[in-house]
Amino acid sequence: MFCRHGRREDRCIVCLGEKRRAREAAGKKARNPKITSSSRAAGSRAVSRTAAAGAVGARRPAASGVRVKKLTRHAEDGWSHDLLPGLRSSGEALDLLSHLSRARVRLDRMATDAPGPYATARALAGGETDDREEAAWILFQVAYYGPLEGDEPFREIDRLLVRRDDALPAADALRDVAVGPRGAHAHDRGTATLQGYRDWAARVGGQLAGLSAGGTDPARRFDAAYRALALPGLGRDARFEFLVSLGAVGLLDAAPWSLLLDAGRDPVSVSAKRAFLTGDAVLLQRRFGAFARAVGVPVAAFDLGLRNWDLRPGPSVPLGYLQGGVPCEPDADEVALMAAELGLQTEEQPAAGGTIEG
Repeated sequence: MFCRHGRREDRCIVCLGEKRRAREAAGKKARNPKITSSSRAAGSRAVSRTAAAGAVGARRPAASGVRVKKLTRHAEDGWSHDLLPGLRSSGEALDLLSHLSRARVRLDRMATDAPGPYATARALAGGETDDREEAAWILFQVAYYGPLEGDEPFREIDRLLVRRDDALPAADALRDVAVGPRGAHAHDRGTATLQGYRDWAARVGGQLAGLSAGGTDPARRFDAAYRALALPGLGRDARFEFLVSLGAVGLLDAAPWSLLLDAGRDPVSVSAKRAFLTGDAVLLQRRFGAFARAVGVPVAAFDLGLRNWDLRPGPSVPLGYLQGGVPCEPDADEVALMAAELGLQTEEQPAAGGTIEG
């Protein structure tokens, strides 16, 4: 028998999840004790005390300097899906899909018409060995400082950018630099991380030679390159973005198969744990992998997509999401296809049984 999703009933992840939740609800109902007159009376007294306490609290003046922030997350509306066990809101799920699509479009733009130093690196990537090394050094600096959000994302990067054989910026200039939200530079480190990267490249015979040395396929090569970049002062965000940008412009044949999340509370890890409802590294990767395959979005797009999904507008994030120096919008058709996979409907999708006027 086939279900309403066009799959066999015993293999449809949506239908199996609905049946399991129905069984759990029936079990909870059977376990609930009957409400007696005494328990009803006790509950009424508790409600009365709570209401009285609330009335007293309402008469108290609010403490000066205390501000309450209202969360902008969507309210729960009963939606759920086994691929996103941490979500109970269709609005939250659609937001996630939109951010993933925007991040995927950004990767495409980096490969074709990204602005600023990305365009310079892309032009050099098609040249000889020295040009390709120069392109890689440019992308390292972009990832290390991090594009700013706003009208001039490369303002600081353009000021500090140096050629591969030039002297590094002065310590005073690095002490006052504005670092992008995903950048790695710490003002008290000076040129230590930049020089450390140069020294590593010299030891391994060049940047691209060192980053391409490990692994026999793009996924293993990405992992090996990520480990090779474990330099003091170079955090996860900058390392991951650097390797992704190298792949986007054709300098490195590598693509991530996982997000290589840190055990701490970096923004991408926190967002992934919330979406997939687990802090266990193995289970998180399993759930993440199943979702990525179902929606058809490359793993590289999840890094920025998940981070943007958990962001809220602020002084450093005026749009409520990070552009990473490459402005773009989600692909509406892509979002609609991903939404259909999760049983969601976007504004661009006609209702079931409806017609499209043309």
